[in-house]
Amino acid sequence: MRLTNTLCAQHIGWHFKKHWLVQGKRVPKETGAAAELLKLAVAVKSPEDILNPRKERRRVEVVGDRQQAIPEDSSHPNWHSTVCHSYSDSSVLVGGLPQAQVLTNAIEIQTFPKQIEDALASQQLPNSIDKNVRHAVAAAHVLDAEQVKLPKVRLPERPNFNLPRPYGISHDRVNRLLVNKLLQEVEKLAGRSVSVKRKLIDNASFKTSLTKDGDLLGFSVNAEKVIFANRGIEGIKGKFKGNLPDLYPMKSTISIPKNHIYLTDNFYPLRTDVNCSHPHTIFTVFNKQLVGNAHGSEVTTSQLQARTLVKAFVVAAARARQLHGQSVQGALPKPIVVQSVQTDGQTFHFGVLQLNTLDVGADSSTRNYWFHRQTYDLFTECKYEAGRTHLENYNGDVFRILNAFYNNC
Repeated sequence: MRLTNTLCAQHIGWHFKKHWLVQGKRVPKETGAAAELLKLAVAVKSPEDILNPRKERRRVEVVGDRQQAIPEDSSHPNWHSTVCHSYSDSSVLVGGLPQAQVLTNAIEIQTFPKQIEDALASQQLPNSIDKNVRHAVAAAHVLDAEQVKLPKVRLPERPNFNLPRPYGISHDRVNRLLVNKLLQEVEKLAGRSVSVKRKLIDNASFKTSLTKDGDLLGFSVNAEKVIFANRGIEGIKGKFKGNLPDLYPMKSTISIPKNHIYLTDNFYPLRTDVNCSHPHTIFTVFNKQLVGNAHGSEVTTSQLQARTLVKAFVVAAARARQLHGQSVQGALPKPIVVQSVQTDGQTFHFGVLQLNTLDVGADSSTRNYWFHRQTYDLFTECKYEAGRTHLENYNGDVFRILNAFYNNC
């Protein structure tokens, strides 16, 4: 017979649990104390009445008419009989870059201006700059501590299947961190002599309105970051010839929403008496979760490039109206040059617009100039791999172009 240790017949912890379970089911006996208190006219209250007293809500009558929502019809104070094609941040030109060229009366030059091309050819950067840019990309995409619920991931082959909701760094924060860190590296290379001539503003709004071939166009856009300079960029030397694309049978205003309720005011975020009020470079962010075609298809590369052009045009037009007033409709006394950068955190598109005229009609004899190259991918993949950050196919040309844009004057 095998000898074992003697076990307790009843565990003391189990005993106390059972004891409290049994005692908790006991029904309290009536002692007669409540009846005696009632004889003495003493009110008896339950603990719930004391801990959670009932509050009486009184009905308040409002004197006067209550403010009601303004109906969006002809009774609206901003209603006009003339329809306006309203372009905003969520608008997508279905015709892509050719439609944007016709809309803004701009001819396409598939290269950067000469001063920027010369700066790129003669650029000499320290060997450590690529390491700093790589660290900036990793810090924005994977090393930040923010953890928020990201948009749902859909499988095209299984559209009704709900995948687990991913968590990570939000799209807006990734782009804000990336642009700020890249500009910080650019400013360190440029030095104080250049950086004191530049001022940065976040989330700047621009509004303007134009007339094109009898159609009223209203623009209201936002730039996530804008670089202002103490003097405008010099006009691009030389004359460039080219023809606008033929969109027939499509009009240049197709896919732009029509509205009867609008304002035709002009808005530029800085006054003319501010030291650094000239537009230099705008940074805009493309988020495919917020911007898309009306028919649900993906935004193409041409449509993305059209957004870069139109936003630069709105900034330049708003500045021209601020300087020369609403009366100016044709050629400007001095061209306005605006550099435009658009990114989604991975792909970058650079362009330079020279606004020569506000006459965007088909019969205009003067054209605006749009200089740009094809899009650049800063990298193909940035993630954690074996517990370490991994950046694949880093492209240093993006930073070199950005550095040339910042130092252009």
